Amino acid sequence: MNTSQIILSQTAYEHNLKFIKSLLPKDTIYSSVVKGNAYGHGIPQFVKIAEACGVDHFSVYSADEAHEVYKATQSNPTLMIMGYVEDDEMEWAIGNGIQFFVFDLQRLMKSLEVAKKLKRKAYIHIELETGMNRTGISDVNWEKAIDIVKSNPGHLELVGLCTHFAGAEAMTN
Repeated sequence: MNTSQIILSQTAYEHNLKFIKSLLPKDTIYSSVVKGNAYGHGIPQFVKIAEACGVDHFSVYSADEAHEVYKATQSNPTLMIMGYVEDDEMEWAIGNGIQFFVFDLQRLMKSLEVAKKLKRKAYIHIELETGMNRTGISDVNWEKAIDIVKSNPGHLELVGLCTHFAGAEAMTN
């Protein structure tokens, strides 16, 4: 016997979005994170509701999830992959204008290579290593990464900078 259920309420979601938006400046870009199959709610089902409520930016962990969101959308939202994009997935991502995180110089160079091959721009977010020693471009390579982006404006567009603080609250002095 099933003792639990998930109910997706478009009305409740829309109410929550309106409240969140009321706290933010008008030009704030917010993203609906739908990784992990929309946290178990189902990407196709959740994306349909989110789009109906005006969401036009979705973040996922993998290219597979990006494919699911891409197929489920009715509009042309911004999609962003926060996890590692494999070489064979990068061509699809760049070809479809999907944004993605770049964690190291090798990924940055691969992004540039694929963008040049496709004669398209790679829309990237550079992740900086800021002390958690998990992922990100280290401080010794930050300037080199920025130089690569600046010297290739036709193929690389820096959309954002980010870092990862997962577990930071558990650190002690």
